[in-house]
Amino acid sequence: MAIERTFSMIKPDATRRNLTGAITKMLEDAGLRVVASRRVWMSRREAEGFYAVHKD
Repeated sequence: MAIERTFSMIKPDATRRNLTGAITKMLEDAGLRVVASRRVWMSRREAEGFYAVHKD
């Protein structure tokens, strides 16, 4: 069986509303396993660069 990797990002508004734990639980309940996690603060420029690559 092939192993698939999925990237997920919890956006700042969800973090501000303390939803990080609930979102992680939803992912795990869906059968996904969190193998790594880190908190990153992006500048506006970094965020725009990230989204430009994933646009469309």
